Amino acid sequence: MSKLSKARDYVAQNKDKINQEYRLSYHVMAEIGWINDPNGFCYYNREYHLFYQYYPYNSQWGPMHWGHVKSKDLVKWEHLPVALAPDMYYDADGCFSGSAIEKDGKLYLMYTGHTNPDPEKPENIRQIQNIAVSEDGIEFTKVKANPVIGTKDLPEHALPQDFRDPKVFKHGEDFYVVVASCNEDRSGQILLYKSKDLLDWTYVGILARSENKLGKMWECPDFFRLDNTDVLILSPMALKRDGDRYCNTNSSVYILGDFDFENCKYNYHTVEEIDAGFDFYAPQTMIDDKGRRILIAWMQMWGRNMPTHEKNHQWAGAITLPRELKLVSGKLYQLPVEEMKNYRANQVSYKHITVKNQSTLAGVEGQNIELELEIDALDASKFGLKILKDEENETVMYYDKTEGKFVFDRSKNGEALLGAEQDEDIKYIRKVAVTLLNNKLKLRIFIDRSSVEIFIQDGEKVMSSTVYPKSTAKNIEFFSDSEIIIIELNKWDIKL
Repeated sequence: MSKLSKARDYVAQNKDKINQEYRLSYHVMAEIGWINDPNGFCYYNREYHLFYQYYPYNSQWGPMHWGHVKSKDLVKWEHLPVALAPDMYYDADGCFSGSAIEKDGKLYLMYTGHTNPDPEKPENIRQIQNIAVSEDGIEFTKVKANPVIGTKDLPEHALPQDFRDPKVFKHGEDFYVVVASCNEDRSGQILLYKSKDLLDWTYVGILARSENKLGKMWECPDFFRLDNTDVLILSPMALKRDGDRYCNTNSSVYILGDFDFENCKYNYHTVEEIDAGFDFYAPQTMIDDKGRRILIAWMQMWGRNMPTHEKNHQWAGAITLPRELKLVSGKLYQLPVEEMKNYRANQVSYKHITVKNQSTLAGVEGQNIELELEIDALDASKFGLKILKDEENETVMYYDKTEGKFVFDRSKNGEALLGAEQDEDIKYIRKVAVTLLNNKLKLRIFIDRSSVEIFIQDGEKVMSSTVYPKSTAKNIEFFSDSEIIIIELNKWDIKL
């Protein structure tokens, strides 16, 4: 039996054996096993396709396969058979991350083949770029020309052990791909290649480089044009903490600038963190038939314990909600795709409610819900809400006017969630600078059993995090150190 058939059979025969306790209800997850980076995010044959790094046989990382789901609306997803398995000499130890593009009605996947012949000699690792093609978007054939970009195509001083995560796109009549690379000095860089047919590639140059000023190895690059601005998205490893920014083991950033394709020169002026929460990595974008640039990411973080694995639930990891990207006043804003509104049910609404100290509102509770609210801070210096609350559990978020920051605290979320971060002040707390607009704070919060995504001030800032409350922890409580007014609040159940 082939490795692909074996993986497909294993999923089919074991997917009903997982523990459902912390399963999300309206996010992409694997049916069983481990999931990490989103891959191959695209719009093909009038449907959205999303692939992901996948190890079906365990709830921790293993030799990477590509899992696969599709959707007509980015919210309700259908599981499809495993798309790729590590079954060739050039990807024997993993089909690592990559992307997808349509050409002549066929769907092309471009991915990294990972080989590690001797785990005790990491210098022998090799990573090379390959193509798999499909006539129907489900069954893929790896091309005979693989690898299409090999170690011989690397520029001088680029390490062959760290050469991965191709993101392919079209510009003019040509195809281009950005690929993550590591220089001999251990700093990250993004390489650019060019092709007419997706098979024969020519090295163009280095699009951007860290020079050890923005983390070490750069992973999962994405490059696109949005509102006359060239946007580079990447995930730097070991990016040094900068106050409230870059507090996780690894980070994801966006860079704004202008790129000269003729001279391979990227003049950029803005570097900022994409998501200020605990669990967000390896984002990837696509453009759909409506012209929207949509981003999705792995809602987890390296170097952090995962309770569903520790409790032997036989699954780990999930993908964020899809977010439409917009540039507003030189900043990258993120908003949940409009289609989410089609799954709202059982609306509960309040207007002009005064809160002081602690208050609850009838009907405002739940573990699979959306909250939308606007608060007038009046003279309060600290105000917010506690969600997923019972006698033992609570997840807290609040605005601190003195600091001008929005704070997320999961210290009582239900499970010990510790990563490789060393600083005590960021073990359970994340903060992000937020400016009140006319003394008002707007929040849109998605709670889905073991995840929380908070969109602040119409998507100017976002915080995504996992939490693990008991199934009884459904209450929501509002609090303030002085009187505030909830101008408007809407709560919906999200039902697929």
